[in-house]
Amino acid sequence: MPRWTDFLQRLRGEARSEDRARTLAILALNRQLAAAAGRQQVLTVLVDEAVQLFGAERGFLVTAAAAPPGFVVEVARSLDREPVANAAQKVSRTVLARALTQGEGLFSDDAQAEAIGAAQSVADLQLRSVLSMPLRVGDRILGCLYLDHRFRAGAFSERDLPWLMAFADQGAIVLHLHELLAENRAQAAVLAQHNRSLQATVAAQAEALAAPAPPSRESLQHAFPTLLGSSPALLRVLHVLDRIAATELPVLLTGESGTGKELAARALHAASARRRGEFVAVNTAAIAEGLLESELFGHTRGAFTGAERDRPGLLRQAAGGTLFLDEVTEMDLDLQAKLLRALEAGRVRPVGGDREFALDVRVVAATNRDPRQAIADGRLREDLYFRLAVVTVHLPPLRERIEDVVPLAEHVLAAIAHEHGAPPPAVTAELTAALRARPWPGNVRQLKNELQRLWALAAGGPLSPALLSPAEPAAPAGPPPATLDLAQLERWAIDRALAAANGNKAEAARLLGIGRRTLYSKLDPPRPS
Repeated sequence: MPRWTDFLQRLRGEARSEDRARTLAILALNRQLAAAAGRQQVLTVLVDEAVQLFGAERGFLVTAAAAPPGFVVEVARSLDREPVANAAQKVSRTVLARALTQGEGLFSDDAQAEAIGAAQSVADLQLRSVLSMPLRVGDRILGCLYLDHRFRAGAFSERDLPWLMAFADQGAIVLHLHELLAENRAQAAVLAQHNRSLQATVAAQAEALAAPAPPSRESLQHAFPTLLGSSPALLRVLHVLDRIAATELPVLLTGESGTGKELAARALHAASARRRGEFVAVNTAAIAEGLLESELFGHTRGAFTGAERDRPGLLRQAAGGTLFLDEVTEMDLDLQAKLLRALEAGRVRPVGGDREFALDVRVVAATNRDPRQAIADGRLREDLYFRLAVVTVHLPPLRERIEDVVPLAEHVLAAIAHEHGAPPPAVTAELTAALRARPWPGNVRQLKNELQRLWALAAGGPLSPALLSPAEPAAPAGPPPATLDLAQLERWAIDRALAAANGNKAEAARLLGIGRRTLYSKLDPPRPS
């Protein structure tokens, strides 16, 4: 620090002629660096000017490397501005270690007569004068600027160190700039490839969606045995799923709560080449915001209180398979940005970790909201939407596929009977008519719950339509309260939504335009301590 203070003091007006000359040389160097074309030319100019200005015999610009020997000689130049042959054999590894590992500059008036002369590399090279300085950007050491003279002691002085630091800073800026440019070019290439892929897939999707739905399930390549029904509305969905099952395309499933989005995602996974991999499902609305990041990305031991061991996270758990992100519009926007970065880069870094892991996963997302409206409302990042919705499949509500109600009911009742060791019950014409007459705002989930209730009430007897729950939803809790009290108005609106949704909280949240977590918190407010 005293050396740097003295250096700045000299530049403020007390400089000797030599210092003024060096100041002008650095300014000239800046102009040359700005005019140089390409990284190698810039670094060569830097080393040539340093050799000449400090009177060195040779100059080297060395960058740090992970592979042995731990460095790469980028530029090696002589006083005559000629390349130095076999440069990696001409530098002292002891001197480089001081700069690259310890981050220290080094000045040696006569290396053979000083303690550093005991180093094997210094003795072998017969170095006399040495001057070196690390190249830093923030906390990172990118490399080292290294000058030496084999034949003359006292070629450098300790006053040269701050000046060499100025040169090293220039080299660090150059290296960092070109590093960023290389990253930008690589990202641009990846984005260009993604754009070409997206253009092709959008065209393929448009073709698939434009094609007429098959007249029957038999014409599909994949059976989709878990998606029951043969209504035109369902056949259109199966038609698109059939076209995209063998691809790696990300899929966004939309539709009301209870329409079977997770079932469709599982069917898509089972029909894909990833079926031998794991299907991992996560409801983003059911996990606290503070925990969802570590749930998705994983965490390292000690990353936060309670992180007692490393966890890979769901993105890595689904490697070779499919990750299903349900209610993706309920995810925090900052976390949406992190998810987008991971999917774009194909790499994930656990919370608290310093290492990235490659991703090999197909993502199928789902939402019961209109995604475009969610973007307009600030609930969904538009860039994440485009990344997830390469193919969008809308699952129709049960009221739009009323032909499928009876086959679904027969399947559910057969499964319930099997659980109880009983034969499948008969679905009478009266029960069929009653089931088909209902609007089913809770869709397939509501139908399943209703049939479970019906089975329990029948107690082994006939499944009478009289045992069904009231067909019309309960009347709303009176007119709006005659008050402007926000809590009472809010409670009244929640009651109306729950009534309209037959008690289905997810559907009620959708009707209210709020997240499921928000509705739960309003229904069960924290108790006063």
